[in-house]
Amino acid sequence: MIPISSPTLLLDKQKACANIDRMLKKAKANDLRFKPHFKTHQSIAVGEWFKERGVNQITVSSVKMAEYFALNGWTDITIAFPCNVRVVERINNLAGRITLSILVSDPKTVAILRNSLSNKVQVYIEIDTGSDRTGLKPTDLDIIESLLQQITNSETLNFRGFYSHPGHSYSARSKQEIQNIHQDAVLQMQQLKKHYTSGFSNLLCCLGDTPCCSVGEGWEGIDEISAGNFVFYDLMQARIGSCNISDIAVALACPVVSTNSARKEIVVHGGAVHLSKESLGDAGKQTYGKIAEIDNDLSWGEPVAGCYVKSLSQEHGIIKCSTAFFERAEIGDIIGILPIHSCLTADAMKGYTTTVTADRIDHLQSAEVGVK
Repeated sequence: MIPISSPTLLLDKQKACANIDRMLKKAKANDLRFKPHFKTHQSIAVGEWFKERGVNQITVSSVKMAEYFALNGWTDITIAFPCNVRVVERINNLAGRITLSILVSDPKTVAILRNSLSNKVQVYIEIDTGSDRTGLKPTDLDIIESLLQQITNSETLNFRGFYSHPGHSYSARSKQEIQNIHQDAVLQMQQLKKHYTSGFSNLLCCLGDTPCCSVGEGWEGIDEISAGNFVFYDLMQARIGSCNISDIAVALACPVVSTNSARKEIVVHGGAVHLSKESLGDAGKQTYGKIAEIDNDLSWGEPVAGCYVKSLSQEHGIIKCSTAFFERAEIGDIIGILPIHSCLTADAMKGYTTTVTADRIDHLQSAEVGVK
């Protein structure tokens, strides 16, 4: 009897650790410092799986997340998000306890930091290599020069290097497309590094997206990687070509609450508040997840052919089924949904249950840490 009565995010430790080992091996093979992004799992317990493998530097996406992991023994943390000056006091306090790195791209932000900090903070200048989200273009040399002048004239800011998240790799649909994006991002960072190496001989260049870090080849001039989604992967990453579906380490276990024989559809307790509303176009239809059968040890296998999440409302998930799967499904059964975007699903579910051992694993969103 599967011990689940409500939507539960299952975590396969063996798969997650295999994903970690694969990325760590790639980092070592390319002489890259491995600074994994913890925004996907947001878990002290999962973080320990990295520590066991010798990882001692991490990346997060907020001050709150940095505080959470600092309280649990992490002492070198990069906040890979545009610096929020509204929490500068917390940044200063945290920098007094750990080696803290932040991202900047606006001279006004640096001016506020210079006037507010009393503890030393490491600074990356964020570079936009094509995602058009945040950061400076490598050609914005006037602004970069202004930032460097402000940083080097500060007693509390130390220039660490350049950071980029080539997030446009998520729009790729093949490994070759990922490689093309990767090569372009690396070239832009190489040119920027070459331009400033004479003045900053120790500057570092960091890239941080999962598709490029998973399959990209050619890393000359890059010193660090900080991908995050790779620890769990998801259907989006499988579609892009970053991983195989068998690498996906999380699945949302949901009770069957209703069936419709005319439409060959199952309704589960598991909706947008559990999975998010991320979707993918698949063979002319929109899907919000694929179906996997959950075993008694809470593990799962390959997706069930002909079955997918057709639509989501707040608490409901409607599953379009093959005839064979529909006929063996019963009210009260537990079925698994492989998520489109594991980061959002993990954040929504706020915790995990491991396969095999059924251990509960923490998540930042279920913890009382810092100022919310």
